[in-house]
Amino acid sequence: MNQSNAGTAKINPRSTGFINNEVYRKHTRERSLADEAGELQRCLQLEVATENVSPIRLVDFDTATNTLTTERVHGDELFHTLWNATYLLGRLRGHRLNDPQTIFSRVGELGQWLALYHRTSASHDADNSKAAWLLHATERKIRDIRQEKLLPERLLDKIEARFLPVLEKLNTQTFLADNGAFVCRVHGDFIVYNVLIDQSRQLHVLDFGETRVSGNYEDVTRMYSSLYAIADTNRTRRRRLGHLPSVFLNGYGLSMQATETPYFKCNMAYNYLTHLEGQHYMRDLLSWNSNIEMSQITRAGMRWIKRQL
Repeated sequence: MNQSNAGTAKINPRSTGFINNEVYRKHTRERSLADEAGELQRCLQLEVATENVSPIRLVDFDTATNTLTTERVHGDELFHTLWNATYLLGRLRGHRLNDPQTIFSRVGELGQWLALYHRTSASHDADNSKAAWLLHATERKIRDIRQEKLLPERLLDKIEARFLPVLEKLNTQTFLADNGAFVCRVHGDFIVYNVLIDQSRQLHVLDFGETRVSGNYEDVTRMYSSLYAIADTNRTRRRRLGHLPSVFLNGYGLSMQATETPYFKCNMAYNYLTHLEGQHYMRDLLSWNSNIEMSQITRAGMRWIKRQL
């Protein structure tokens, strides 16, 4: 077996992947991958790409076996590029943030790409109910966190009182527009773990498995909250990466005023509660070092939530 055909299995809680030098194949029995394949094909047909940012390229989708094949990108997660070079152990292991200005520029361009992606399906007259999932999902998230006793009851009561009344307004016709948002097709899991950066400093957007129609701030806040929490985990990151959330937001075409809107803040809170719960359920599957990373980001997210109460 030559090297290009040799491969490695990658297993995560929702799917099994097989990767070699040329392609990545993903398979799952939990859900159809047809929507993901269709969205990758749509992006390819509409040429949804900027100079240095593009979706991963679809190679094939086998409906009979529910197997999605995409091109293999040789690169690192954007998360690891930002994280490993900005803490002591990572630097001792030789990680460096090489050519940082180019990397920072790419984060801004990532915002530009997301705006382009959203414009291909934007609907300013659509029913806000497409975004109303956030109310029910937040209620479920708080209930699950309460059952697992991941946060003190008093804090959960304050979170409910702060965010749920705002989310109730998702049922009103003008809520999204009043918050500067709109309905469109979203990526659904637009976080730093799902962006690869290759040796040429090109960015590749992965994992459209959660794609659906929703409010555009869902994607915007997923990336913004990731960058914000990473930058808030230590002093070095605050100094070197603290500007990246605004760089991304400006690339998308939003000012920092957007972060003060109720809909933006509710999405942020949901993202950080999701990270808290995810850390809890993934703790036995992750390495010691990954658990440390997750806990630091969770603490940063919870600090943000507490400042809103």
